[in-house]
Amino acid sequence: MIWRGLCCAVLMLIALHPASADEASEPPETDQQQSEQQPEQQPGHSQPGDPQPGFMDEITVSSATRRAQRIVDAPAAITLVQEARIESQSASGQLPKLLEFTPGVELAQSGLYDFKLNVRGFNTSLGRRVLTLIDGRDIALPSLGVQEWGATSFPLDDLASIELVRGPGSALYGADAFNGVLNMTTKAPRDSQGGQLRLTAGELDSVKLDLRYAGGLGHDAFLKVLGSVAESDDFSRSRNSSVEYSSPCAFPGQADCVLPEATPLALDRDRLWSASVRVDKYFHDRSIMTLEAGTSYLEGPVIAAGVGRTQMTDVERPWVRWNFNTRHWNALASLTARDAADQLLLSTATKTFLDEDKISLEIQGHTGFAAGKGVIIAGVSYIDESVDTADPQGTQTLSFDALGGDFQAVFGQIEYDLSSRLKGLLAGRWDDSSLHESRVSPRGSLVFALTPQSTIRLAYSEAFQTPNYAELFQAVPIAPAISLAPFEALCTLGGTSCGFNLVPVLAVGNEDLQVEEIRSVELGYSGVLSEKAYLTVDLYDNRIDNFITDLISFNNATLGGAIHNNYPAYRPPPALSEPFASLLLQALAGALPPDLFGILSNAPNGDPIFTALSHTNFAQVRARGLEVGLDIAFNPKWALDAGYAYFDFDIERQLPDDPVLPNNPQNKLNLGITYTGERLTASLGYRYSEGFVWSSGLYQGAVPSYDVADLTAGYRLNDRWRLGIDVSNILDNEHFEIFGGDIVERRALGHVSVAW
Repeated sequence: MIWRGLCCAVLMLIALHPASADEASEPPETDQQQSEQQPEQQPGHSQPGDPQPGFMDEITVSSATRRAQRIVDAPAAITLVQEARIESQSASGQLPKLLEFTPGVELAQSGLYDFKLNVRGFNTSLGRRVLTLIDGRDIALPSLGVQEWGATSFPLDDLASIELVRGPGSALYGADAFNGVLNMTTKAPRDSQGGQLRLTAGELDSVKLDLRYAGGLGHDAFLKVLGSVAESDDFSRSRNSSVEYSSPCAFPGQADCVLPEATPLALDRDRLWSASVRVDKYFHDRSIMTLEAGTSYLEGPVIAAGVGRTQMTDVERPWVRWNFNTRHWNALASLTARDAADQLLLSTATKTFLDEDKISLEIQGHTGFAAGKGVIIAGVSYIDESVDTADPQGTQTLSFDALGGDFQAVFGQIEYDLSSRLKGLLAGRWDDSSLHESRVSPRGSLVFALTPQSTIRLAYSEAFQTPNYAELFQAVPIAPAISLAPFEALCTLGGTSCGFNLVPVLAVGNEDLQVEEIRSVELGYSGVLSEKAYLTVDLYDNRIDNFITDLISFNNATLGGAIHNNYPAYRPPPALSEPFASLLLQALAGALPPDLFGILSNAPNGDPIFTALSHTNFAQVRARGLEVGLDIAFNPKWALDAGYAYFDFDIERQLPDDPVLPNNPQNKLNLGITYTGERLTASLGYRYSEGFVWSSGLYQGAVPSYDVADLTAGYRLNDRWRLGIDVSNILDNEHFEIFGGDIVERRALGHVSVAW
């Protein structure tokens, strides 16, 4: 039905937009590769406060093809947030909220800095199906593949643009660009010289100080310094004695309730700071070299995951980036690390540790051919990762062993103007890793110009997602350890110890997991209508194979027993004689409930463990949906934006014990209006989410429908001083956006800034 309706709509658009070959749009320049060091190319989406939509056909983007092109010619669904919109909403320090009111985005908030960002369905408590880059550097944690948004609370108005490509992107970006790519570019110091100091304060006893300075160093070198310090309360509440919106669960994994936690929050305030330094050196041949380093610190934020909530009590996130860009080449090297001590797993009062780092190198080149009709892009990349969860005594706290992996890839793309109105694209990437067999990810698309300002496109793409280290190798306590001390007497009689005094209840990894695969077909339209409106319509159909479930019961009846064979039935210690071993197994089977005895197994060192939850690959999932975005500039002062997204899915074989769910609503709606005057700017945004059921590990239950309205406003006193307000959830509609997450309340902030 949706396909038929969209085809009719496309035919109507063709009829409404007749164009001759002479009127068809010319291809954009391809000689100069766009990078973060070339800020003169200012990509932007028709967001409130942005240029009028009549200029949209002249705005360029780069994330869909890794080169600059007009937004209407992009061969993928793409959402952009331009500099003016970012500056008006940067005071909160919550980066994901910059995308809150954009078409197709699934943004579920738990704590103040805990967001699950996704597009096109099957969100998770880790929210890792969208590859997230800042100036080409992947900011995700190697262990989980998830963004730690509290570590991105730097002065957000240093971002020059945000581009979100919706749809699979592995053909150019590799593993984990599964549902999309979020590509953010910061301001080059040469083109944003000067300083700014901003003080923000408000509800939740929030206070934040942001500093930014950029200036010249001489000899065509330029410096940028960023700093930020923030402190506030949070939405998170202790659950050791009561739960905010649910009755307590009787056992882990029970639906429609929240498991009480073993300990209260260790900290009742969030404290964050970040600092970075960047130097750009320009050469006479138009090449640019960038060296940048920074770090951030987190103390207090609570993250809701499938294994329960974890409070970050001492987290450092250092990073380094080096980039060299020429007319036809770009080389990028980066180090992203994390040093976390004394993280507190609230469900079990367990302290966990996580030391990890990712070293990456990528070289990319491009050239034109056929008198400018075609462009070839090619590149190679290499990544090395290490993960260590050992405490100061050397005991691993989140896995049984230290972990690591390496990844290498070759990618390429050809674009060609098949005619004055039809453009074709073929792309592909070969990936290999110590964690998975080699993969090939193809992509192809056709873009047809209805008019110079509007196009339709048809695209096919494949992508994959590598199981992260947690899914493969985790060993995380999810409930208090169980004492089996009475059975220790049998072991003692047999002349050994079985370690039954306290047996941990764990969520364990599955080393047999296969990479998750997606095949996607997309039909889309984007165009400027009557020089006042910008319309995008995107329809997609996705097929997912080897779907990786969230944490589910290790003994799932639907799967006929244990979901994988890495942890077989418990084996007594080899030192225990056969008669005593048989007697011990009989005693355990007779005394323990069958469900509990069925998950009694051994750690790699032979100690007893209960394997309560794990992951598995599961059948085939099909998802389909529709995304619509509309931006209207009534006049230079007033603008309106609206978006709607519909999502539906089918699962080949469902799991009644632990249902596989998309964890996102079927219908979403956003609406916004903006006023831009000489001194005053104001924007009011609204989004509605239909109710849905959330299922991820320990948290399974209904999320009622909710709506949220945000208000931002700024007033320019003079060329240096500016006042503003930022109010999230202005009507104080207390609600939760994931089951098991925190209740989201209003947060009103005021800020004053001075520039020089």
